[in-house]
Amino acid sequence: MAAGNITTGKFSQLTFLSQRALRLYDSRGILVPGFKDRFTGYRYYTIDQIETALKIKTLCSLGFGLSEIVQILSAIDSGADDVILGLFSKRHSETLAEINRLENIASLLKEKRDFVELFKMNVSEPVIKEVMAVRVISGRRTGTYEEVCSGVAEDLMRIIFSPENQKNGVKITGPCMSICYDNEYRETDADIEMAVPVQGQISIDNPAYDLRTIPACRVISVIYKGPYEHEGFSVAFGNAFSFAAEMGLETTGPERQIYLNDPSETEPQDLLTEIQIPIKR
Repeated sequence: MAAGNITTGKFSQLTFLSQRALRLYDSRGILVPGFKDRFTGYRYYTIDQIETALKIKTLCSLGFGLSEIVQILSAIDSGADDVILGLFSKRHSETLAEINRLENIASLLKEKRDFVELFKMNVSEPVIKEVMAVRVISGRRTGTYEEVCSGVAEDLMRIIFSPENQKNGVKITGPCMSICYDNEYRETDADIEMAVPVQGQISIDNPAYDLRTIPACRVISVIYKGPYEHEGFSVAFGNAFSFAAEMGLETTGPERQIYLNDPSETEPQDLLTEIQIPIKR
């Protein structure tokens, strides 16, 4: 072993990183020991790697994921300041959103509401309603809920507000909606259609998107107030399906979610979403 090499145990002490963390960083290629004894299997680090280890520890404390840390370290080495600034800006936005979420939690806990009431307070009573047919521009994609909903919605708005379509008088006639075609929760490959009601002669130059009419149907409707990712969504769906069972109604799906206000202009706790579960007539 060279004089400048440091054992894993000593390196752990110097950098305040556990040996378990060091093994993880080694396996991910983030912080690979400078020398590995092929006979004993012992790993040794170099003095120069202490600085890298401290950078990793700092970035972890700021909430960056391993893939982001790899990008930042690479950007530092190559002098790509724009990449670093972009990732830090993204993390700053995520931190502000998390602060807002925690402040909402603190507010709810301070009010000391009854635990059961806490889940019911933002969910309306289920009702049966007739939904008219609606002409929409839509796109269907698989991925995470957040990626599909935000990504497809942005593309649809870009098409609607293109100079050509605005010249032709294309207008939005109702709130954006999503339709889920899965029979179970799928974390990374959910099958979702996003749709925006429109009127006018619309031009679509992307084959991934289409103009179609969503048929009329009879639905159980529940309105939920609060963040999209909140547990209240589960309560709303649960109430709707319980109502269907009590009334002897047969649900047919796929379920729809109607976003009644704009998330870019509305605080998360004030977002309104109508859940529609189609039923047989």
